[in-house]
Amino acid sequence: MLIGRERELAELNRLYAEERFQLFVMYGRRRVGKTTLLKEIFKDKPSVFYSAEQSNEHTVY
Repeated sequence: MLIGRERELAELNRLYAEERFQLFVMYGRRRVGKTTLLKEIFKDKPSVFYSAEQSNEHTVY
């Protein structure tokens, strides 16, 4: 359940309804509901979801 996200939901629905390929990046503070918002908007739509995490670690293989 999302509370107070009507504006974001409306904007994502508008972008999805356009008849062309689009890529958008969502970023922000931790634990504010970004993933929940994306899962809600795309739960019944074909989509690709990729989650990345920023890191300063350097790994050598």
